[in-house]
Amino acid sequence: MRTPFLVSPSLEYDVALNGFFLDPAMRAAAVTTQAGYARDLAAFLSFLWSARGKRSWRDATESDHVAYLVWRRRDPDGPRVAGATWDREVAAVNRFYRWAVRRGHVVSNPVPQVSRRPAGFGAGRAGARTLDEQRPATYSHDVVRERVQWLPPESYRRWRDVGVRGFTADGLPRAGFRGRWAGRNSGFCDLMVRTGLRLSEQAALTVFDVPLGRGEGGYQRFWLSEAVAKGRSARWVYVPASIALDLAAYVEWDRAEVVEQARAAGRYAAWRRLRGWSRIRIVRWRGAPARRRG
Repeated sequence: MRTPFLVSPSLEYDVALNGFFLDPAMRAAAVTTQAGYARDLAAFLSFLWSARGKRSWRDATESDHVAYLVWRRRDPDGPRVAGATWDREVAAVNRFYRWAVRRGHVVSNPVPQVSRRPAGFGAGRAGARTLDEQRPATYSHDVVRERVQWLPPESYRRWRDVGVRGFTADGLPRAGFRGRWAGRNSGFCDLMVRTGLRLSEQAALTVFDVPLGRGEGGYQRFWLSEAVAKGRSARWVYVPASIALDLAAYVEWDRAEVVEQARAAGRYAAWRRLRGWSRIRIVRWRGAPARRRG
C-alpha cells in the first residue's frame, strides 16, 4: 500500500487526522490524487502551526482560512499562487474538514461556505440534487478556463521526431542529439497518444502486459489491471497493429541490447539472491489478462 500520512512538525502521528486517508472514498482514489490531497492539506496545517501560533487542525477557524488565503494569494511576500492552484488547495482542505465534521472530530468547517446556484429549468434530477449543497466561498474568480486545442497528427509526429527521436525538421538525424533510447521513448509517446493511457498507467507496464504480436492489422488488446489503473478502472486497452509492431521491434533490438549490457555488467546478479524469485511465473493465455502464480 502507498497510502500517504502526515506527521506534525514535532513528529507526532495523529490517528484521527490520518484516518482521512484511510477512508474508503479516499483509498479508492488514484495514488497521485491521494498524494495531492496530502500535500495540499499539509500546506494548510503547516500554516496553522507556523503562522497561527501552533494551532491544531481541530481548532482552525474561518479567520485562519482567510488568513491563509491572504498569504497564499495576496501577500507580496507570499507565494502568490494562481487561481487554479488555490482552488485545488481549497477543495482538498474543504473535503478533509467535511469528513472531519461527519466523523465528529471537529464541530465546524473552517472553510466558509455558500449555497450553490440553483439549477436552471430542465436540469432534472441532477440539478435537484445540488440545490441545497454548499461550496467553498473562498474559491477564486480569476481562473482562466483552458480552451482545449487539438494537435493535428502531422504536428504531433514532427514534435515526436524532433523532440524525442532527435531528427531535424527535414527528417534527418541531428548530429548534436544527446538523447538515449529514442526508440523506446517514441514508442512510449505513440502508445500513449493512440490508446489514451495515463502517464502513471503506462509507466507501470512491462513487456508481459503490452501486445508484441505481428498481426495482419486492426487492433490488439491487453488487460490493464486494477492495481495500476487510475481510479482502479481496470479495462481492456486496444493497441493499433502498427504500434504493436514498433513495440515488438523495440523489445527485439533496443531493449535486448540494454538487457545484454546489464547482464555483462553483473547488474542482475543481486536479484538471484532474493528469496523465492525463481518460483514466480507469469501465466497468460489467449484472450485473458496475465496472472502471476507463485
